[in-house]
Amino acid sequence: MPASYAMDVSRLTYAVMIQVDTILHRVPEREYEIRKDLREERIFTVDPQSAKDLDDALSIRANDDGTYDVGVHVADVSYFVKPNTALDRDARKRATSVYLVQRSVPMLPPTLSEEVCSLNPGVERLAFSVIFTMTKEGKVVHKWMGKTVIKSVPFIIKVDVFSFYVRSSAKLSYTEAQTAIDGHHLGDVVVASEHSALAIEHDVKVLNDLAKQIRAKRFQDGAMGLSSTRLEFTLDEDGHPVDCGQTENNDANIMVEEVCASILSYADNRF
Repeated sequence: MPASYAMDVSRLTYAVMIQVDTILHRVPEREYEIRKDLREERIFTVDPQSAKDLDDALSIRANDDGTYDVGVHVADVSYFVKPNTALDRDARKRATSVYLVQRSVPMLPPTLSEEVCSLNPGVERLAFSVIFTMTKEGKVVHKWMGKTVIKSVPFIIKVDVFSFYVRSSAKLSYTEAQTAIDGHHLGDVVVASEHSALAIEHDVKVLNDLAKQIRAKRFQDGAMGLSSTRLEFTLDEDGHPVDCGQTENNDANIMVEEVCASILSYADNRF
């Protein structure tokens, strides 16, 4: 039943295909003028190895006073999907992306979910960013939120609201992030020429330390922890399951969850 449903909803209407064909695959010049430029920041994604839709990224930068600027950068899908357009109506019908064992059915067409709205390494993307300035103990002393342009690495609270550009510098899997946390080198991970794998390794370890501080504070304040194992299937060339095993969250999973949840909850409260 899910497979037949997936085949049905994966079809795009003519109106949606026409709208997708008009989408620019580069950042419009106007956006450089009205957004904050974060393309030189060391921004990286951490996702499952097979992920194609990289919708959020992380960054961390040490300040001279000993604090850190910790950023979560989310693809600015709203720039491309305007209210009551064919894309918007189609996405509302789907409601969410569906992940099956053999395949996924994205809420948005692959041109958006896997390309122009995916924070792929080394390419400029429109994003919405939330940046917290934190002490090494995880205490937040300043918050910033706004639209950006980013480029991810191939790998008394004052609130200001502005706009940004982002470029991802690197694409990491959870396994690779865990490798860095465990003190090992990233090895074959491709990193943008202006950055280094050693710098990414350092960023991951510092983020993990901060995430532990944030998590400890949440539980001290009465948060409840729910952990469970997940089934992971191995497929053959025809997409048939041939083996399965249990997976559990490691430090890399928890790091991403804690940092994203703490920072994005602020954005939720703003709106």
